[in-house]
Amino acid sequence: MTSSFGWLDADASQRRRMLEIVDLFKDEGTVDELGIGAIRDALSGALFPGTSTLHTRLRYVLFVPWLMQHAAHKPSPAEMGAEFRALEYRLVGSLLAGGEQVGVIGSRARDRLKRLPSATYWSALGAWGIREADLSADVYFRRRHDAHRLARRTATADDPEAQERRPRSGLDPHLPPAPDGLLTKTNFELSAAEEEYLSHVIARETDGSMLAWLILHQPVTLSDLVWELPGLSDAPARLAETVDHARRFHTAIHGAALLYNLLLARKRASDELVDYYEAELDAWRVEVDETGALESWDRAAWWATIARHSAGIRPPTRLFVDSWITLASTDAVVERQSDAALLVATRERQIKGGRARLANQAALDRWSGASGTGRLDYTWSIAHRHLRDLYAARETA
Repeated sequence: MTSSFGWLDADASQRRRMLEIVDLFKDEGTVDELGIGAIRDALSGALFPGTSTLHTRLRYVLFVPWLMQHAAHKPSPAEMGAEFRALEYRLVGSLLAGGEQVGVIGSRARDRLKRLPSATYWSALGAWGIREADLSADVYFRRRHDAHRLARRTATADDPEAQERRPRSGLDPHLPPAPDGLLTKTNFELSAAEEEYLSHVIARETDGSMLAWLILHQPVTLSDLVWELPGLSDAPARLAETVDHARRFHTAIHGAALLYNLLLARKRASDELVDYYEAELDAWRVEVDETGALESWDRAAWWATIARHSAGIRPPTRLFVDSWITLASTDAVVERQSDAALLVATRERQIKGGRARLANQAALDRWSGASGTGRLDYTWSIAHRHLRDLYAARETA
């Protein structure tokens, strides 16, 4: 029987979150098998607020409001909304005509595209102050419709007092103007004015984050992992501490994911996979030793950092993470520890109940051979790309 799930589409942010989860299921290596997603998301939000695994290129946060402004010339809110959707489809062709191949949302689906750029980037527009926090596209179009009606009335009024103050549209009034040819041939390259605007608003709205600091302090090079950036020692102490916690957790929790897959390989009696995961755990121990990730870790400060950036971590999650770090710190040869195996197996049952692979043969039979082994980068790969777009525009200005 094919599994499925659904949700009530209550608002744009919930829709975006569910789409991210759907994407995770497409890549089994990134599935949150051990229930540490809340911690991952807390650190992602602390370091790179507004970023999402659904993002491709930064200029989309300008494309979306530009298309909204263009659509607002239609006579009614309903027609504005329909035009906006049509323009989002047209943008695909315009980007392809401009020579873009990678990062174009809908490059394959074209007019069958279900997840439009506005859904993907709506949260970022709010987080970075490009739209009002409670604005939706429908509200924007109703406001613009009302503003058009008000403008027509006041234009014919003889009394100067009748020049009423126009209501706010909900979009930042300082948004740069849309370029000529936006809907015929465009690309992802930011103009100097666009870069200056985005650098200003993002740094202002995410003040105190690594994203803001890197916008204002461009490093000599961008690394694959945020904690490997040159010049990180110059960052504010609390920010550097958050990055260090992220580094330690990145390494520590990977061992639990590897052990989980090793236990599955043993249960399936796959000698090849058992050998593979034992070798991976050997490599993990080398990483633990070389990086010192588990040494002198102030876990009280670590949990205080998580608490500052999360609505709440459930007690079972905290207990599992603390227990795993303690076990790994005591003896990193976790595959020989019955306590470590019991901890991971118990955690899977906590999360999945009867669907746990370690307790359900049918679920084990569907295991692909690797699940939850993707390394945490806290959306750094996305922020890295956004920063690269900003830096490239500065270099060509």
